[in-house]
Amino acid sequence: MDHFSDKLGLVLKTLVLSRTGLASALNVDKSLVGRWAAGTVTPSEHNLAKLTRYIASRVDGFTMLDWEKDLTGFARGLGVEVEISASDAGTQTGLFPAAIYKEGLRGAEMRAEAYEGFWRTTRPSSDVPGCYLRDITMVRRREDGLMGWYTGVEGERFEGWSLLLGHQFFSIGWDPSHGTLMFAIFNGVARQKAEVVEGLSLANLRDAGSSPVCSACVMERIGELSGDSARDDAHFDAQVRGLDPLVPASEVPEEIRAHLAQTISDEVPGMMRMLFTTSMARGPVLDPLGAK
Repeated sequence: MDHFSDKLGLVLKTLVLSRTGLASALNVDKSLVGRWAAGTVTPSEHNLAKLTRYIASRVDGFTMLDWEKDLTGFARGLGVEVEISASDAGTQTGLFPAAIYKEGLRGAEMRAEAYEGFWRTTRPSSDVPGCYLRDITMVRRREDGLMGWYTGVEGERFEGWSLLLGHQFFSIGWDPSHGTLMFAIFNGVARQKAEVVEGLSLANLRDAGSSPVCSACVMERIGELSGDSARDDAHFDAQVRGLDPLVPASEVPEEIRAHLAQTISDEVPGMMRMLFTTSMARGPVLDPLGAK
C-alpha cells in the first residue's frame, strides 16, 4: 500500500478513467475516491477488494498482490512503463535526498551482485553475558534498482533496503508487526565478491521500554540466491525458523570474538566503533593455485 495515491493515479490514466467514473463503477461516493487520490486515506479492505476486482476485469492478471509492489513494478502490472527520476524517487521514499538515492542506485548497479545472497550475523548478546546472538539476512536487488534488505530472528522480520555508498553500505529495515526500525552501517569490500562484512547495527531490545541498543556485528555469507524470488523467500524463512539465535561463546570462532571485543575502548567509555583500518570485511580467500 506504499504510495497508494500514486498507484491510483496510474490506474486512472491507464484505464482513461475519471475519479467520478471510478466512484460510479465501485458504487462509492466520489469524495472518497478524491481522498484516495489525494493520499489522505487509503481504501478499506472491502473497498480495496472491489477496486482490485474492477481493475482485474480490464487488466488481465491483476491481483491484490500488485498493490504490494513498488511503483515501477505496479506500473508494469498494468502493462505500462513509467520512468521515475531520481528526484521523484527521493521524494517518494521521503528518507533521503535525490542525490543520495541516485548514488545508491549507481552503487547497486555496479556492485549489488557482490553482496546478494544469504548471510548469518553474529553479535554479542546484551541480555546474556558471554553469549552471542545470530540472525539471518538476505540481500537481493529490488525491482526499483536498490538493494533489498531482509533480516529475521525468531518472531521478528525486518524488510527494507541498503544504499551502497563508497566502501560502506547503509541499511534500514522495519518490522510492521512490532512497529520498530533497525539501522546498520557496514564496512564493505572494494572489488571482490563479499564473503565477510562487519559494522554496527542499531535496534531495540525486547524489554518493557524497547531500549535502544547498538551492536557490533559480523556478517558471514552462508548461501547464494537461486534466481527464483519465491524459492529464495521460502529458503530465507526456513533459515530463520531453523536458527538458534542464542549461542555460547564456544560456538563463535575466536577470530570473530576478538574482533567484536575491539569495538569498545576503556579510554572512551560508551563509544562503539568499527574502524575501517582493522576491518574484517573481505572477499574470497584464495590459495596460491587460485582455488577458494
